[in-house]
Amino acid sequence: MKNLPYHWFAAALLGFALASCSGAPKEKTASQEGATQESAKPAEPAPIARGEAAAVQVSFSVESVDAANRVIKLKGPRGNEGEYEVGDQVKRLAEIKAGDKITAQYKVAATAELREPTEEEKSSPLVIVKGVDRGPADEPPSGGIGRAVRAVATIEQLDAPNQSFTVKGPLDGLVTVHVDDATAFSHLQVGQPLVVKFAESLVLSVQPASK
Repeated sequence: MKNLPYHWFAAALLGFALASCSGAPKEKTASQEGATQESAKPAEPAPIARGEAAAVQVSFSVESVDAANRVIKLKGPRGNEGEYEVGDQVKRLAEIKAGDKITAQYKVAATAELREPTEEEKSSPLVIVKGVDRGPADEPPSGGIGRAVRAVATIEQLDAPNQSFTVKGPLDGLVTVHVDDATAFSHLQVGQPLVVKFAESLVLSVQPASK
């Protein structure tokens, strides 16, 4: 049995924040993260590099719902079926019925700050900030989950012809980042630490079956 909602899009996380980890990442509220960023703000704005991005939209059909045990059975677009445990963040599970359609829209993007991590960032190399939003109660169930991941990463490889580099994060995942500024790229070195930020969003909406 699988967990909702991130299981659907594990592969879309660029391998950065979902690989096996020896220690749990630190999580903060949005206000705590803002305070951290303010205290760790560098004296000069750091050059920014844009990393890989992904966008996925998938529709599932609801086969059955066990609201008491919070289990839902879904059929994917290729006919594959699976049962999923639904977390407490889904408040209106009992309103979802067999025959309904669930559409999931997932997006993730990465940016890298080409600067030395602060001491605070080094001591907490992986920080996650989450937020949840829900649709109106008088409309079919819907909701969105957002997550920002800040990771201290290390440059593993430089690709001068494409002006890009590959970084390795604290969970051993790899991601390729492109640098628009040739001057900034010329100062990068293999083994150099820097800060990479991921922005994720997952929006789920339910379309009731036709009566």
